[in-house]
Amino acid sequence: MASQAPASVFTPSAPRFSLEVFRGVAWAGFSLATVFVLFRTFLRFHHFRRLFLDDAFVFIGWTMALVTTILWHLFAGDMFTNNAVARGAQIPGSDFVQRSEAFLTASAAVIFLFYSTLWSVKLSFLFFFRRLYVNVGSWMRYWWIILAFTMASWAVCVGNIEYKCLVSPLEYLVLHCNGDKSRRYQRTTLIVNCVFDLVTDVLITSIPITMLWKVRISLKRKLALGVVFSVTVFTMVFAIARVGLLSTKSYRQDMTWLYFWSNIEGYAALIVSSLGSFRTLFRSQDSDSKPSRPADAPYTIGSPQKKRNLHSFAHIFTSSLAKTNFSESTQDFVELKEPAKVHSVSTSMVDRVDSYDSNVHREANAI
Repeated sequence: MASQAPASVFTPSAPRFSLEVFRGVAWAGFSLATVFVLFRTFLRFHHFRRLFLDDAFVFIGWTMALVTTILWHLFAGDMFTNNAVARGAQIPGSDFVQRSEAFLTASAAVIFLFYSTLWSVKLSFLFFFRRLYVNVGSWMRYWWIILAFTMASWAVCVGNIEYKCLVSPLEYLVLHCNGDKSRRYQRTTLIVNCVFDLVTDVLITSIPITMLWKVRISLKRKLALGVVFSVTVFTMVFAIARVGLLSTKSYRQDMTWLYFWSNIEGYAALIVSSLGSFRTLFRSQDSDSKPSRPADAPYTIGSPQKKRNLHSFAHIFTSSLAKTNFSESTQDFVELKEPAKVHSVSTSMVDRVDSYDSNVHREANAI
């Protein structure tokens, strides 16, 4: 392969770490993500006795991360062998072509699973934050726009992968996938996909941030919840690092570095999805001691009232989520500053908000 082009372009540099380190980081990252996902699941069952739609997307992402980790355990050695052969540090064995083709095919699956894992976490956040908008009139249109853009961006990211340069025979790759044009395309799509990754994270995070300024809670609590809602910033940092640390030169020379940071970003996304799922910040542990909801109380975030009769695909998601979250939403009582229909706030409502503040403080300390 190195004889097909100048050495400055196609001769890779030595990996920055050993095969054992690469595998160790992969399994350690997956194990840590698993601990957080299990903790998230425990909290859901402990407080709500069931799981929600956003949990399903986390489990899907976790499953794809597991498959990715197993693939790296099986084929990472072939990646390091390819690197050593390409830079002349190792003589290719009789099975080199077969192992190289197997590794490249596995790479196609890994790249697809990588983006699908990230977007599963994004969908988890979207449906986690959806309850903030579901009963606030026209705001739901904003949520649907973000959902549509998120799905479209996923289609772009998995659609612009050069599958033909990954699953084709090695002879085809040498002739058609080692030129400057192909490498420019690879780098361009890497940057474009990173931009989509960042933009979707910003849009998703904007959902709870905008709603925070619509609720009557203290500024201190708004800032605290804002920090919880903004945990997606961590995945954005890893996404920027994954692309930013890969200069044009290093990108062409050491693909192990790209895959290393891709693994870290995927595991970090699963961890962040668990950190951002502490719904106990929205409910009281002492639900039995709270007075019943007054009939004339104002609408609240997550309230089962004002269910809208959407049609077709939109109606399916709205109605199903409203049913699964009914018991949880009846415990939410954060008053909107500007609800669609404002009624007078009764004294019992004020008492409930005070009770909410004290209980949230205890739960936050417990977490």
